[in-house]
Amino acid sequence: MDIAKMAENLKKLREDHHLTQEALAEALGVPELAVYKWEAGRLPLEYKAIKAIAMFFDTTAEKILGEETAEELKSKASDKVSFNCSICGGELVYDYDNCTCRCANCGNKWAIAELYPKYAHAIATINKAGEILNSKTVLAAADESKLLYKQAIAECSKYSDVVSIELIKICKEGQAKAKQLEIYCRGKYFFDHRSYKSALVELEKVRGFRDADDMIRRCKRKP
Repeated sequence: MDIAKMAENLKKLREDHHLTQEALAEALGVPELAVYKWEAGRLPLEYKAIKAIAMFFDTTAEKILGEETAEELKSKASDKVSFNCSICGGELVYDYDNCTCRCANCGNKWAIAELYPKYAHAIATINKAGEILNSKTVLAAADESKLLYKQAIAECSKYSDVVSIELIKICKEGQAKAKQLEIYCRGKYFFDHRSYKSALVELEKVRGFRDADDMIRRCKRKP
């Protein structure tokens, strides 16, 4: 990417529309410093920002990029994991458990799926599996969530970047929790049907999970 050429094109486009850097920044919802750095060639424009600028000026991404096409940049952006904020250049801190990241400098926050659309479906699948685990206490929920995590792992395994590795890690942790739920459900079934010895065998395997400890204590008090 020719950053200098892109900076020159952006500045010309802004000046042709008689806008100040402050006005353009306000229109795009970014700090004025970001526009200054873009035009000074000190901060490269990411594809998301280019799309927003092109839409605002009713032009094309190619007009801003010059020789490099938008499709080429889009392909690069979808594969590369960035660790710097596109607005201020600060370090991005990733919260994979919540599938978000934020800039340690300016505080702006994004969903990982927004930055890397190729993971959008996998993240939606992971979130759905998590919701099922947290809201239901039946064997069917354990089975469904395990299947969803398996599907998400298959999708993430197509790639080999940091995001892929971390999402797969979350899936495996989710599968472990689903296994706990499965054991817990068996133990609770025995407990509810007063088969306390069988309940104790299962619940001892998942101490600390939901109200397993309470049921264990009650099982031990039964004759």
